[in-house]
Amino acid sequence: MSCPKTKLISAYLDKEMGRGEKSAFETHLQVCYNCSHTLEELRSLRVAFSKAERHQAPYGFATRVVARTAKLDKKQSPWFVPFSIRFAEVALLFVVITVGILAGRVMTNRSSAAQTTNIASSLSLDLFDAMPPGSLGGTYFAMTEVSNEK
Repeated sequence: MSCPKTKLISAYLDKEMGRGEKSAFETHLQVCYNCSHTLEELRSLRVAFSKAERHQAPYGFATRVVARTAKLDKKQSPWFVPFSIRFAEVALLFVVITVGILAGRVMTNRSSAAQTTNIASSLSLDLFDAMPPGSLGGTYFAMTEVSNEK
């Protein structure tokens, strides 16, 4: 279980606490195993890093990093370009939807009521038998009907 005061450990290690806060946190450390254990781990980690070998950055490294960062900043487009692209996308979507709606209305207005009835009747499932003769479903239905009659 974690303690909500664990976030104060960093400020304690960096000596960023006032006297009152520091003494209150030290009292808490005597009672809370989680915070005291985390504090000891961070102290040992800090010692390990302080003993680590330090390497010098190559000559001109900072200059190259700053120059590359400046190039990236120059490549960014002005604020209105992304806005104009978004506007064009929305406008195109609006045009496509409008054309679709208008085309649908034109197509439905041209067809007569008789054609609409023919289309609806051709899509009806009344043309099919519920259990076609000789089908597996028809045979199963016939067998279960016979067994229920006895």
